[in-house]
Amino acid sequence: MYNVKSLKLCSFTDQIEFMLGKSITIANVITVLIIGIISACNPEVVPDSTIPEIELRSVEIIDNVAGKDSVITVELFYSDGDGDIGLTDSDTAPPFNFGSPFFHNLPVTYLVENSMGEYEELKKPGSNEPYRNEHERVPNLTPEGKFKAIEGVLYVDLLANPQNTRPEKLKLEINLIDRYLNISNQVTTPIMILEH
Repeated sequence: MYNVKSLKLCSFTDQIEFMLGKSITIANVITVLIIGIISACNPEVVPDSTIPEIELRSVEIIDNVAGKDSVITVELFYSDGDGDIGLTDSDTAPPFNFGSPFFHNLPVTYLVENSMGEYEELKKPGSNEPYRNEHERVPNLTPEGKFKAIEGVLYVDLLANPQNTRPEKLKLEINLIDRYLNISNQVTTPIMILEH
């Protein structure tokens, strides 16, 4: 059996729920209804930037059967105006060859707290070399047809205890890289306090 801990991120919906929970007045109800009607009448917004964008939606820490933190699941919203997100298994020629910085199109950097209370990149055990094994390779998401603009949600499962490093406090920095090597904005998770 797994135990899931969630790190809650405040959203517009949370703010509306908070507003309604505090004091429900006719003005509040009318405001929410107007917002809903305007949203329903607007045509679907299509991303127009050819540079991918990502947004952190949620972070969950999943315990193993021994009650220790095992997996970190990150939910990311993505959008891209030309839809060139993802790589196929056959995308192995440069610059997508193994060993290239672009082989992984979802680079994840583990940051751990040092003795000064600052966050620095996690190092491999017994060395000063950065730990980079959790970079991910997102599969090809480009839609067929004339219109290529896309948006959606990615779920990424990452190790909470990579190479038995047992980080006590951890945060993650994540980017998304498209096939034209455009790099998205960077998102950073909240600090996670882990149990090993």
